[in-house]
Amino acid sequence: MDTIDRKKSTSLQLQVYNALKKWFVSSFTQEETLPTEIFIAEKFSVSRGTVRTAMDSLVKEGLIERIPGRGSFLTQKFQINLKKYNIGVILSDIDFFTNTIWEYSWFSHLEIINGIMSNNVDYNISTVLISEKHFSIEDNDKYDGYIVWPYVHNDTISLFTIPHVLLKYEIDMIQGFSLLAEKIAEKRYENISFIGFTSGKRIETINGVLENNGQSPIDPESIFECGGSSQEAYRSCVQLLKKNPPVDCIICSTDYRAEGVMQYLKESGISIPDDISVYGFDGTQKSSSILPPISTCSFDWTYPGLFAVKAIRALLDEQKIPEYINPEGVFIERDSTR
Repeated sequence: MDTIDRKKSTSLQLQVYNALKKWFVSSFTQEETLPTEIFIAEKFSVSRGTVRTAMDSLVKEGLIERIPGRGSFLTQKFQINLKKYNIGVILSDIDFFTNTIWEYSWFSHLEIINGIMSNNVDYNISTVLISEKHFSIEDNDKYDGYIVWPYVHNDTISLFTIPHVLLKYEIDMIQGFSLLAEKIAEKRYENISFIGFTSGKRIETINGVLENNGQSPIDPESIFECGGSSQEAYRSCVQLLKKNPPVDCIICSTDYRAEGVMQYLKESGISIPDDISVYGFDGTQKSSSILPPISTCSFDWTYPGLFAVKAIRALLDEQKIPEYINPEGVFIERDSTR
């Protein structure tokens, strides 16, 4: 630990500040209470005022925090500032390099990557995107750790010799569809249809809310399961309207499917939303740029990226990895609904 030299031209406050910074880092964890000002003043043979000035500087920098009734502690930022890590982000072939999946998933995937990249500075890391196909065992010497996209093959993961975390991109889907259904129930539509994936209790959730609000559930004949692309949703909408049902509302399981549905409605001379209201789900940024803009249940898709950064940082710092909390949806009403 550094000593204080009164013969130096450097001020006592700065000497104490530098000494405390090194001492705290080498001798304490975030869970341990830091020494009191009185103890520090006696240890360095300086006034309590000099110690307080040095401690105030550490607080202003966000390196330590004072908790009333408990004392002073290192913050996470203190640990983060100690070392910068170089992180490889391993992208799965299936999510990024398969056309049928990339076609409808790239909106949310890019927002997740933005969540990683935009937090590099705050968490003192640098990140490099690596295709699973081009990963090699030599990469273990280039990086301190990995963020691993879902569906990266186990054969690839087995080559890792450095710490890694698995990225999650789950959302609170039940809460989101419940909220969407509540907003739809308020409109008192008479004939609701659904186009998209029906798994994950989507239909059960929507019907439960409708019935709780005194409305009929969606007729099974008006439910069309389809793939993820806007073209498939387009074709499902063709099949739906060929039956000539009195539809006044179509719920789509993603905004991308809603885009395909609206394309067919516009081509058929059907007014949106005067004749048929269209609802999307997932709230990627693209949903606001479509004409008409899509009413949707929106989620913060940058959160999974931010969480992955927090998790790999905590793992490498030997800290407790935080809990992943599924993002909840927020309803955004736009011009695609009445």
